[in-house]
Amino acid sequence: MDAAMNAAVSALISESQALSTISNNLANSGTTGYKAVSTQFLSLLSTGSSGNNYPAGGVEAVARQNVSLQGNIVSTTSSTDLALDGNGFFVLSDGTSAQSFYTRNGAFETDSSGNMYLNGTGYYLMGWPTGSITSANSSNTASLSKVNLDSFNSSATATTDFALTANLPDEGQSSVNSTSYTNTSGSTEQLNYSWVSTGTTTSGDKTYLVSVTPSNSSVTLSDGTTSGASQLTYSVVTDSSGNIVSVHGTTNNTAGYSGTVLPTSITPSDSSSAVTGQTWANVLSNTGYSATQSLTTYDSLGTEEDYPVTWTAAGDNTWVMTVKSPTDSTGSTVTGELADSSGVSTSSYSYSVSFNSDGTLKSVTPLSTDTSGTLSTAPTNAAGGVALKTYSWTDGAAKADVSVSLGTYGKADGLTQYNTGQTTPTISKVSHTQNGVEYGSLSSISISKTGLVEATYSNGQTVDIYQLAVATFPNVNGLSALNDSVYQQTTSSGAYTLNVAGQNGAATVTESALESSTVDTSTEFSDMIVCQQAYQAASQVISTGKTMFSTLLQAVQ
Repeated sequence: MDAAMNAAVSALISESQALSTISNNLANSGTTGYKAVSTQFLSLLSTGSSGNNYPAGGVEAVARQNVSLQGNIVSTTSSTDLALDGNGFFVLSDGTSAQSFYTRNGAFETDSSGNMYLNGTGYYLMGWPTGSITSANSSNTASLSKVNLDSFNSSATATTDFALTANLPDEGQSSVNSTSYTNTSGSTEQLNYSWVSTGTTTSGDKTYLVSVTPSNSSVTLSDGTTSGASQLTYSVVTDSSGNIVSVHGTTNNTAGYSGTVLPTSITPSDSSSAVTGQTWANVLSNTGYSATQSLTTYDSLGTEEDYPVTWTAAGDNTWVMTVKSPTDSTGSTVTGELADSSGVSTSSYSYSVSFNSDGTLKSVTPLSTDTSGTLSTAPTNAAGGVALKTYSWTDGAAKADVSVSLGTYGKADGLTQYNTGQTTPTISKVSHTQNGVEYGSLSSISISKTGLVEATYSNGQTVDIYQLAVATFPNVNGLSALNDSVYQQTTSSGAYTLNVAGQNGAATVTESALESSTVDTSTEFSDMIVCQQAYQAASQVISTGKTMFSTLLQAVQ
């Protein structure tokens, strides 16, 4: 009778434990990533049982995990909610120890420092910074880092290549100041004069680039120093009163005529005598057609830098392109110093840009200007064309070297010179492309099925920043369950293996989704009824035993 009572007591204890398991399952029926636990009953026999003698030993309740059971994946609206589809666990750190923890609960948020953590807990999501995954560390949680989105909160790329597509109006050539002369054949020809202001010297003098171009492209020019030139250009410096300070010839990128006294005449190759009557004062008083536009680039810090470019019609389908010191986006503040072909600081430099008679680009030639008495030559790119080189920036960015493409010689794929038919002609910038990227702040993230975390910035750039790790175990049901749907490795579970999601049998990652609890409430209610009946039955055994003891005691009195 004692054995029967003991067995009944063990049944009450076991059914109470089973009821606790059922209660806990029902309490976590809505818990993300929760794995339902079942109760397994094991029979107990008295050590004295043998043959026909069978004293009851009772029963023992053992909790049984089913961690490998996959819960339903439900969509959410948060991009940091993650669900694993298949075998494996997210790897977590408590931030205080070297020990790793594991979970199927993917309800992640970001803290004030940008770290992704399991919502409502102190556990942080772990992954490999992009590019740090190697065979040597693929199974070592020490190789993982907290997934921190703010550590990649900026992205910028300096401009190195710039391509311009625009039309310079052919009508602008008609505004060039000109002088007529009669050639040796008795025909009337013209020389075209234009100028562009290139800045101010450190002493306050003004600098100009003056161009002389024959209207007949077969004619060459000579000024007594330079001969056989298709265009003569002069760097002219004047004081505040307009008096000539210095003049340097710059045609063909060399110093031609130089001195403080201007040449009084220019000799065309088809003329028997020098052309006179055009004074330099007249040249500098006639501005002709000129227009300015900005070429927008980005420095190494991602700051927008605009290079003002002035286009001045020079006659004979030729223009002078003058680049000045870069400014901010408003154009009101100078942000850097240009560098000439020698890498020396300068305020501006110029190029001669010529077109064929059909409006296609013909040639680009660097010119020299006088900067405080020193000739400064425009820098060129690898192809001998335009380059935007900067000596220094006010924001401390690295020196810039931007190769500018104005198109292919003989083609209309860049700069062109066509008649626009406009009363007031303007330069039409069709388009420009450049490979720089401005500074950008993090705007969103996305996580692929392979666990690759991709950051998108306000500048439109996307960068892969982390690779999530998925841990697998030989026996997942041997893991030790902790609070917050978190597990810990044990000797029963075996050692972890780190995997890239979707590889080596590991689960894939679903973004904006969570794995539901595996609790089936209908099953739990059914088990509860069975548990209740078994508990009542065991209590009846005790009640019956009590009655039998009372009867026995009465019999012996």
